[in-house]
Amino acid sequence: MIQNLIGLGASLAAPEIMKRMKDQKVQVLHAMPGRVRLQSDHWKNETTAAALEEVFTEIPIVQHVEASGITGSLLILFNSSTLTSEQFDALIQLAVDTSTSTYPYIESKMKSSFRKGMNSLNNAVKKQTGGKTDAESLLVLWLLYKGTTSFGGNPAFASSLLYWAYTLIQKDGDDKP
Repeated sequence: MIQNLIGLGASLAAPEIMKRMKDQKVQVLHAMPGRVRLQSDHWKNETTAAALEEVFTEIPIVQHVEASGITGSLLILFNSSTLTSEQFDALIQLAVDTSTSTYPYIESKMKSSFRKGMNSLNNAVKKQTGGKTDAESLLVLWLLYKGTTSFGGNPAFASSLLYWAYTLIQKDGDDKP
């Protein structure tokens, strides 16, 4: 069993460590005896950062851990100045597994972009109409128009459009006392 200081030497000595690091593009930003700072763009999220801190706090060889959802970095201070390459490999794998397990709980960037775009559209419509209408009201109007005018040609499709308009109208009514 080869004792190594945490650092690039340990990661270069074990190709499987590098493969796992490349999966999430984990980088060793800084390493010295008893301390390592890792970084991954996949960790740039407060949910992931909190999960990494929670998991690494439970590891006996870890003295202190700090994760940043802004920078995507993970600072780990150890109780010992040396780790085996197997221990370092296990820590990298744990970080990758932990971050991967948080993905279902993170809002997708695409959905967030859609939401921002719709909010911008909605605000623009409200400004142009003096607050008399919004984007959802225009959608309901279009659904009602399209549903009633296409009823003769395709009643099933027209009915689904009318029902969609109805559910949007009712949704607003259900929110109010």
